[in-house]
Amino acid sequence: MTDPSAVDLSNADQRREIVRSVWQDVLQIAEVDDDSTFFDMGGDSLRLALLVEKLNQRTGLSLRTVDLFRAGTVRGHAELLVAPATRTSGSRGYSREELLESARSGQGSRFSRP
Repeated sequence: MTDPSAVDLSNADQRREIVRSVWQDVLQIAEVDDDSTFFDMGGDSLRLALLVEKLNQRTGLSLRTVDLFRAGTVRGHAELLVAPATRTSGSRGYSREELLESARSGQGSRFSRP
């Protein structure tokens, strides 16, 4: 794993490369299009929670799942690394920890809505 203190988040190309490599890891794909959405590339809500965890580990930031959901693309996620979104009020749904635990245990179906 990369030491977060060694990451230069001021460099746009490096930010996009970090996001691309994490997407490739989480989605288990070789190529990532910077302008396609995470969900169009095969992601789902549980993988999004894993993406947040891995990006936070790589960068030392505290990104939120909802912010990555809204940003959607590699370019959008890379911009969040330099200017994380501000907190807004609203419904949270399931917590990040609940989603991560579900993804790790393979019990994603327990989060299905009727």
